[in-house]
Amino acid sequence: MGRQAGDRLRAWLDVRNPGGALVIGFSGATRAGVGAGTVVLAEAIWGDGSGIPLDRALVARAREALPDAVVGAVATVARPAGPAEKARLGLEALAVDMESAHLGRELVRRGIPFLIVRIVLDELWEDVSGFPIRWAGRALACSRKLGRAAAALRPVVEAA
Repeated sequence: MGRQAGDRLRAWLDVRNPGGALVIGFSGATRAGVGAGTVVLAEAIWGDGSGIPLDRALVARAREALPDAVVGAVATVARPAGPAEKARLGLEALAVDMESAHLGRELVRRGIPFLIVRIVLDELWEDVSGFPIRWAGRALACSRKLGRAAAALRPVVEAA
């Protein structure tokens, strides 16, 4: 998770040279109406005070493959965001995670085309911290949906 994910990606890329990358995982919603199970396709990533736009043409092709996904920015934070922080982040982003900015920076630095797809686990006013067993059922359902989204996007990334 977090910055460590970027470090692990950097080490992995030091010995491999993929033609593209698909970053998938859970996120929290930063706006009302973005419910649990919503697939979020990132068009930009925000983290550490800076933004990273994703390739517009690649995102457009991904939108065609995932017509039900919502498209917008994803914010990256250092720790799970509580409801108040998620609401504040909602001014610039649809969802919040802990890895996308770290992974995206490394992929951009190496010139590797990539997409970021997140599935909302916790809604705006839900606090995901503590009691992990409480989230297990929802996480399983979200994982299945995220797997279907990843399968739909694989050809898009492979053609990049």
